[in-house]
Amino acid sequence: MKHIILLLVLSLVSCMNTDADKTPEEKQKEQLTTFYFIRHAEKMTDQGNDPELTEQGKKRAENWVNYFFLKDVDHVISSDFKRTKATASPLAKAKKLDIELYDVRNATGKSLLQEYRGKTVALFGHSNTINKYANELQNDSIYKELNDADYDHYFVVRVDKDGNSNAVKEKIDFVD
Repeated sequence: MKHIILLLVLSLVSCMNTDADKTPEEKQKEQLTTFYFIRHAEKMTDQGNDPELTEQGKKRAENWVNYFFLKDVDHVISSDFKRTKATASPLAKAKKLDIELYDVRNATGKSLLQEYRGKTVALFGHSNTINKYANELQNDSIYKELNDADYDHYFVVRVDKDGNSNAVKEKIDFVD
């Protein structure tokens, strides 16, 4: 009987010490929040305020799957517009995730961090919002709105458990 109790206690202790088996990199990653702020792909110009993607835009949306192929993504989120949801859709499908909608009028970098702390998030937004989120998370204003014809730039923001952040504006050239 003593042996059974000892085994149960040891089993319980080993279950509680799962962090001991993790590498420092794994522990750091768990405490890191990463946002990819991506503008929607090319949109139709003759469809009013909520247009669909052009054929080029559909190809760009598919190319984001390749970019994220070896990256972990916990959440794919999009504003509630046809063009952003269509840009996010291929990645969400490839990662077997639902597209989560956010209200572009109320979202801030800080509210996004509060909701997704410790996660990796691909957020699909707009030329005049994704820069704001990056700026807010690093308490700066260095990133300006993207030019209306700019679909190549995006922002990567990493925030550690203490709130220290690092934001970069990156450019990707998708090959047809």
